[in-house]
Amino acid sequence: MSLTLDLDKAHLTRHIGDLIIAFTWMNDERAMVILPAFRKYARWYIVLDSAAFKYDDPNYLAMQGKVAAEVLGMRPAPENWFKIAKVIHEGLPDLIRMPFAPQPEKMLGSMGTVALRENGVVVDEFELVLDKPGAVYV
Repeated sequence: MSLTLDLDKAHLTRHIGDLIIAFTWMNDERAMVILPAFRKYARWYIVLDSAAFKYDDPNYLAMQGKVAAEVLGMRPAPENWFKIAKVIHEGLPDLIRMPFAPQPEKMLGSMGTVALRENGVVVDEFELVLDKPGAVYV
């Protein structure tokens, strides 16, 4: 199964050294995606929201720092493990605070204007813009 990640649609993106940390959504779940900035076809390490609580345990965080460095193709060294663990730990608050779903994309242009009137006076007015249809799976 493949995964496509559009960093332009990510909620938040950070560059930390040779890593890119993207806060986005995967399978309708918030996710922190860590990927190498300069190695085009390298693997990614993903922390899903449903597993974020596990990273609060220092032993688990240290173990996953080592695993993540291995997955990302980094040199097996304690400083790399610590770097990844630190990135994950510092990114958890952003993962928890991000919205549960992305904002819907709007179509270009509008269908017209909607006006609310009271006794002939415009009280409120807004443009009617439709959401882009998403993927439909049957």
